[in-house]
Amino acid sequence: MNIQDLEKFLSIHTAGEKWHLENQNQLSPVYDNIPIHHFQNEDCYYFDFIKTLKHENIGIIKETRFTTIPPHYHRDMELNYVYSGSCTFVINGKEVKLNKGDICILDTNVVHSATSYKNEEDIVINIVFKKDFFNSVFLSRLSKKGLVTSFLFDAISKNRQHNKYLIIETQNNPRFHSIIQFLLCEYFGPSACYEELTQTYVTALFLELINALYQRQDEAYDEHNQESIIPILNYIEEHYKDCSLDALSQHFGYNPNYLSNLLKKKTGKSFIELKTMQQLTETAFLLSNSHKSIQEIILKVGCNNMNYFYKKFQATYGMTPKEYRQHANQQK
Repeated sequence: MNIQDLEKFLSIHTAGEKWHLENQNQLSPVYDNIPIHHFQNEDCYYFDFIKTLKHENIGIIKETRFTTIPPHYHRDMELNYVYSGSCTFVINGKEVKLNKGDICILDTNVVHSATSYKNEEDIVINIVFKKDFFNSVFLSRLSKKGLVTSFLFDAISKNRQHNKYLIIETQNNPRFHSIIQFLLCEYFGPSACYEELTQTYVTALFLELINALYQRQDEAYDEHNQESIIPILNYIEEHYKDCSLDALSQHFGYNPNYLSNLLKKKTGKSFIELKTMQQLTETAFLLSNSHKSIQEIILKVGCNNMNYFYKKFQATYGMTPKEYRQHANQQK
């Protein structure tokens, strides 16, 4: 499928859309088979995407036009992209208007609905992800950068407190729309390299989202003179082998106790935990992308206590460094 075919495909009325055009303001019969749960003090539908995600870790759906969507929630993470037109959501009781190029990322168990009647030009793409999709191997492919990427990516998918959502504008980033188009072309018209290309496009998509979050952090820091944590995490990334809390505090002009509390407040982790996290991230990257021995890699990232590092690595990734390397090689 090429871009021209994709545009035609997205504009064609689906069976569901034809039904809604003939039965305006009525709830689709599809909902007769969807369970209703009393969740977060209200009755709402529970979507499990069992058919969409039956054989894959991601699924893509063109949202039905000419109707609204009642309150619902689901166990999988969802990314909504306004391909064209606009759409109004109610998320956790708050009304949110999205226009072309806007993204709404919903964590699991977020109650939301689409309240506006979507017209011909209002095309919204849903991309749903199983939790398993965000495994350690996928995260290591995103970027060699560890702390900053993890901090920003946490806002997208890794925070397990649920009921969270994130709005990102991509109108000024034409690359993002192109990546979405390539991903949709591959998903709806699979090629011989479907699995590899899908992974590549999704990785590129999240890298662009991380770029957008970087920009948002920089703008907040410049415009409001807020204490941005990004430069501090960048410094730890670059100097983690010999960085100490005192040296970090001196570099940024903070009192060590104040900086320690700031890191804990912004990231939920102590300085030592952040430093160890960067060592683990660098180790995972080298295991996937070099032929160095495991012992060489552990020494290279600045750790002298092998037993301690093995325990930390297994606790973080759920496997030993050797198993991680084998699994990473199988995914290539």
